[in-house]
Formats: sequence, structure tokens, C-alpha cells
Amino acid sequence: MKKETSQSSPPGSPAADERPEHSESTGDQTLEGRIYRAYPELTRSEQRLADVLLEHQMDLPIYTAAELAARANVSKSTAARLIRALGYRSYPEAKRAIRNEQFWGSPQGGLGRAEQPQEASSKRMMEDDVENIRLTLTAIPEARMAEAARDIATARRVWIIGLRSGQGLGLHIGHYLTLIRGDVHMMQFGAGSLSHDVGSLAEGDLLLVIAFRRRPKVLVELLEAARDAGARTLLISDLSAGASARAADITLRCRTQSPAPFNTFTAAVTLINCLAWQVHAMMGDAAIARYRRIDQLVRKLDDVSTPQPRE
Repeated sequence: MKKETSQSSPPGSPAADERPEHSESTGDQTLEGRIYRAYPELTRSEQRLADVLLEHQMDLPIYTAAELAARANVSKSTAARLIRALGYRSYPEAKRAIRNEQFWGSPQGGLGRAEQPQEASSKRMMEDDVENIRLTLTAIPEARMAEAARDIATARRVWIIGLRSGQGLGLHIGHYLTLIRGDVHMMQFGAGSLSHDVGSLAEGDLLLVIAFRRRPKVLVELLEAARDAGARTLLISDLSAGASARAADITLRCRTQSPAPFNTFTAAVTLINCLAWQVHAMMGDAAIARYRRIDQLVRKLDDVSTPQPRE
């Protein structure tokens, strides 16, 4: 009998028939890596429990299998099946292995020790980044991307905040969006004015947050405050986002695994490029007119060199 699989797109995972043929053995994977590879083939109830495991993986060893099953509202037998699907013989074995994953949440979080190449390889990095892009974009339904782009295009104002490693990515998407629409505002985390910016959110606004692992604890409260103000919320994150993903109206997850001892954000950059492109297409003539006006003003006001057309 064919196993029932979820019809909804799994967070950060490709469809089951689109998984890479060269997937590595789960023996040397972190919990996150194991869940990533197994997710497309899990049932809905198993996926709910997998989400709970990701959310609580930092303190997972203190929970019993029954407690985790209760949190996900699934049966104990579902928990047992999931543990086996992830490549563990039993839950106690899984807890011992997770306890030994000392680097979760650090830049080495998605990396199994045996995955680390003996020498840095530009070819390996390129291949992994290409795979990250492919798996990230194939996992996100076109309808969800279109919904996110529509929220950006139609929002009264767009507020952007990049947290920690997402700060540069926030500036990246902010640069694109200011080229094609007005009322785009950058929010600064740690500048002492976050409450002022959140206090300015109102109905019809959109808060776009970019936050990857080691997310600030205030993130969920930030998203909830935005929604309380009537604003829509869009979160760009990775597979490990749990409570923050549930607090956001839309979550777009990116694969960040890398052969290097830190995460890679190549897939996130490509996702941002696609999102900005779709916003531009949705806004049509208005975006084109704004882009042209800014281009003219760059020549007059900004002290930059631009290529001159050949005679």
C-alpha cells in the first residue's frame, strides 16, 4: 500500500521524485539533515512531529517520545515510525546522537562531521550551492511565491528587517524593492528603535523578516506585534524555523547546508532575486516608470560611473 504523503509543500524540501540521486547516507547527518532528506516521504502526522523535533532540537534530550508526540498531537506509534524513518534504531539512540551534535545553531549546524572535506574545494562548493538553489526553489509552490510577491507589490508600505546573518540579505532585497516601488523602509535591529518602527506598522503594511538559525528570541514577538497592528508578515528563513514560521503569514524556507564549516545563503539570494522579479512583473508599468526615473536621477545625483554607449 502506498504511503500517504502530504499534499502541502514541505519546508525547504523538494518533491520526493526530485530528490538528488547522490544523497548521502543519513549515518553522518545531523537531525536537521535527516529530517530534510526524509520530509517529502513522511505522512502529514509525521511531518507535524518532525516540525516539533526541529523546533525543540536544542533541548530535545530532556523530552520523552510521548511528550513530543503529544506536542504534535500524534500517536506514539507515529513517533516510533518517524524515528525509524530518520535512520535511528530507537528514540534513546536518537537522543544520544542529538546530544553529541555540539554545533547545532552555530555556523557548523547543518554539517555532519564526516561531510567535511579534507580540503576546501571550489567545485564541491559550487555543486552544493547549485543543489541548494534547485532544492529550495522546487520546494516552494509557485502559488506561494506569487502570494508573497503580491503582498509586497500591493502593500501600503513595506518594512524590511534582516536579523543577524540575514542583515545583508535584508539590504539586498531592500535595494531591489526601492527600485520598483515606493514606501520601502529598512528597520534596524539593535539600534534601540525597533519599538518605534513596530509602532509605525499599520493595517495594509507588510513586514518582511529575514532570519536564519540562531534567530533572536524576540522574533516571534516581533511577528505577533506586526500582525496585531494589522500588517501582513513574510518570513524568509531555513528549515529549522518552528514557532517563528507559525507566527508569520507566509514563510519561504531556504536550504543553507554547506560543505564548509558555515551556512551558505546562495539559495536565499536566488530566492530574493526571483521574488523581486515577480514583484516587478506584477507591478507592470508602475515599476518600469519608477525604475526609469531612478535611473535618470542616478545620473544627476549619485556620484557613480556608468558605462557609456558606444558611438
